[in-house]
Amino acid sequence: MQFSLVFDEFIRKCGLGNVELDSDLSLMFDGRHTVTFQCNEDDQTVFFYAEICDVDKLNPDSLADLLEASLLGSQTEGASFAVARKLGKLILWKRYGDDFPDVLALERAISSFLSSVITWKSKLVASGPNL
Repeated sequence: MQFSLVFDEFIRKCGLGNVELDSDLSLMFDGRHTVTFQCNEDDQTVFFYAEICDVDKLNPDSLADLLEASLLGSQTEGASFAVARKLGKLILWKRYGDDFPDVLALERAISSFLSSVITWKSKLVASGPNL
C-alpha cells in the first residue's frame, strides 16, 4: 500500500485527524524526538530523518566514528548519519520504499528508526563532546 495511505491511517489511529502529506511532515515522539517524513512520489520512496545533535559538539574524530557506526547500517538499524552544515546538525536518516503493506508495518519501521534516534542521542549525550 502506498505510504501516504498507510501514513494517513497511522495518523488517524494516533488521533491526529487528517493531515496533508505533500512533501515533509514532522511528528514529535515522547515530547523529545522529532522525526520528519519526506515523500518522493517520483521514485516512490520515503525518507525518515531526525536531528541527533549539534555538529559543533563533536570533535572531528567523532565524525569518522559515526561514519563507521553507520557503515551498511551495522550499528544504526539500517540508518545512516549525515551532516547538515547549514543547520549545524548531525542527522540520522533512513530511506524506505513507499510500499508499506499495512499500518502495522509502518509502525514497526517508525519504532525501529525511533529506537536508533533515541540510542544515538543517548550515546552522544553520555559521551559528551568526544564520542
